[in-house]
Amino acid sequence: MSAISDAGAEREIDLSRWKQAAVERWWIVAAGLVAGVVVGALYSLSGGSVWEASVLVAPGQPFTPSGSPVLSYQSSPRSIDVLVTSESALERAAAKAKIPPGKLRGHVSTQSVSTGLGSSASRGSNLIRITVRLSKPKSAEVAANALGAIVIADTTSSYVKKSILTYESKERRYNAQLTSLTRVIESYNQALATQRLSLLEKLIMVNQLDAAIARQGTLNDKLAATDQQLTLVKSVEIAQLVSTAASAKTTARSRRNSILVGALIGLIIGAIVAIVVDTRAHRA
Repeated sequence: MSAISDAGAEREIDLSRWKQAAVERWWIVAAGLVAGVVVGALYSLSGGSVWEASVLVAPGQPFTPSGSPVLSYQSSPRSIDVLVTSESALERAAAKAKIPPGKLRGHVSTQSVSTGLGSSASRGSNLIRITVRLSKPKSAEVAANALGAIVIADTTSSYVKKSILTYESKERRYNAQLTSLTRVIESYNQALATQRLSLLEKLIMVNQLDAAIARQGTLNDKLAATDQQLTLVKSVEIAQLVSTAASAKTTARSRRNSILVGALIGLIIGAIVAIVVDTRAHRA
């Protein structure tokens, strides 16, 4: 029991001594930190340069006819990431960019961008940035735009497609009824203006004209409401491409990550050197 206590006390003394050594010889630790930052920065430049192109996509948010959001896995950020990095999507994007699919593997990434309109978990409050990194700027742009188009096409659910067909069918039906009703109203107006009608006949025809005009107004209201619903589906329930890709030159390695890793390694090495120097000084 005494041996264990002695070992624990000795370990505590060693740790305390190491900490004191690092504090007393802080310039060695600082020099290690600075050297690590410099080495990390140089390392980030050693990988050469690549071209980076990004598109910004707003995921679609389906709604029920009553206006309640419909939960759909297809438009979640995680699903979009899985989609754009899938082999099928890479092959389709590579075909558009006229490059081998292998050049895209490992060079496509996604990132959620908060719009500040809600919590980060809210699907409608996030945009998705799809980034492609390639050696040629044009290839990066074309591939990024192609992946954005793939997201829009593949995340549009059958429910949304069916809603669009339904609203378009309603619009065609209302327009056809309005066209027919317009001809009826014109015929009534022409009859009242040109024909010699008795007072009773005029009253009947005026009553029918009023009913046709009222029906025309109702149909116009229905058409406007349907057009508004169709616009909502096409602009909100379907994913939208907010911005197209434009290439920008960047380093192949992340400068920020390289500097952080270099600083950490330099800090550790500096602390070790300070402890070793302190130990040797005490022995001397």
